[in-house]
Amino acid sequence: MVALITSTLIPTSVYSFYTPIERLNQTINTIQKLRNAGFSDIYICDNSIKDINNKELYKAYESIKIFCTPQYSFENKSINEALLILNNSHHLPQKTPIFKISARYYPTPPFEKDIYYLHKHKDFVGIGYNFDKKIAGFSTKAYFVKDIDVLTSTLVKAIEDMISYSKGIHGFKSGINSIKEIFHAHIGVNYQLSIEQSFARILKQSNNYYLLNKMNIEGFEATSTKRILFSE
Repeated sequence: MVALITSTLIPTSVYSFYTPIERLNQTINTIQKLRNAGFSDIYICDNSIKDINNKELYKAYESIKIFCTPQYSFENKSINEALLILNNSHHLPQKTPIFKISARYYPTPPFEKDIYYLHKHKDFVGIGYNFDKKIAGFSTKAYFVKDIDVLTSTLVKAIEDMISYSKGIHGFKSGINSIKEIFHAHIGVNYQLSIEQSFARILKQSNNYYLLNKMNIEGFEATSTKRILFSE
């Protein structure tokens, strides 16, 4: 099994609560915690538009594999992450399970990577929310996936789903919007799904997933004024 960290160590000019140095330190912590959890094959895919500090990352783990792909940042950050993984998918080994985790998050001591092998016949193993309801979510902060082929095919579907969703009819309000489109066409999309919502839609359709009660990862999220410890 390999670990895949997705990151934006140096974000665009859009306001970010964390400085690039804080983001770097958080990612170094993620690397160290992954090593403690038993991962020896670790990849980082980063889409910063400026050069990142690779030296500090190699100091954290000299065998880490780093792939930087500067790319335009869409307002929908979910599309950014999907494109980042797709653009670097050829670097990952074939037919090998992947533990994907977003930078800033890290496994806690109870985390066990071998839990995936209890459900290895499933495409995805992770945390889901409201899967018994129409609008559900599958956490993309951290999840297990069967291999890179499954991940890339799901990401392609997710991008298409995120972009096209607002053009469909999903209820009364979207039906009214579709009628308005006939007379006043709107360029682009009014509303896009998050990747969490899109993944849930795709997984529920394929019915090849297993939902954990606890992933045992945590990390700090942020509002405009303070940090909040997130645990899943």
